Amino acid sequence: MGCKLLSRSKAEGIEDILGRARDYVDERSPATTVFEGSATSDPVAVEAWTGSLQRAIRFFAALDNARFRFVTKYTDIGGLLGIPHKGKTEVRFSINCNYALERFETGTPRLQNRLKAAREIARAGYPLGFLVGPIFVFEGWREEYTKLLHAVRDYVPDDIGVTIELITHRFTARSKKVIEQVYPGTQVPLDKEERRFKHGQFGYGKYVYPDNVMAEIREFFERQIGAVLPHARILYIV
Repeated sequence: MGCKLLSRSKAEGIEDILGRARDYVDERSPATTVFEGSATSDPVAVEAWTGSLQRAIRFFAALDNARFRFVTKYTDIGGLLGIPHKGKTEVRFSINCNYALERFETGTPRLQNRLKAAREIARAGYPLGFLVGPIFVFEGWREEYTKLLHAVRDYVPDDIGVTIELITHRFTARSKKVIEQVYPGTQVPLDKEERRFKHGQFGYGKYVYPDNVMAEIREFFERQIGAVLPHARILYIV
């Protein structure tokens, strides 16, 4: 079972949050509870000011029946490398092909720098994962994402069994409106006619790729990851 962590109100300090986490783990013991540290934001981006990740990693290393995980696009992970984590914190890096990064993530570290940081995390003994997304379908997308997987293989040691999460591009009516207002002329594909509307669990729906396109994406990534990264484990494709 997973729980969100480090996304409470500002009035609540890290010690209060971790105290609640301990109580929750005790209530569910002996089951293992997995806590997500990046459900609403990227904790690495502010770690230099908060120190929250270092505190959380040490906390979960000493706590039975619990695991911690977070995902980041940033590379300032030097302060995490020497922490005694006991393998109980999984660090995941959000990555994408150069086509997407150059158009939609211009203010974040480049792919090469993210993969260098991932390699350092792996060398420090942390469980390592990659979140590939949002996955876009465009002319030449297969070639672009094949290059991405080869880049991961070039930086990650062969004997590291990474996890991979695959998330296709989707949008809500509200997010479409906001993006088009804030970024007139955006290149983000937001044509509802090219998507399928999927009802969500929280009372609103999203526009996702149609079933035949999703099947192509799934077949491609399962085949290519198996060939390029045979030690990787796909957690899900959505």
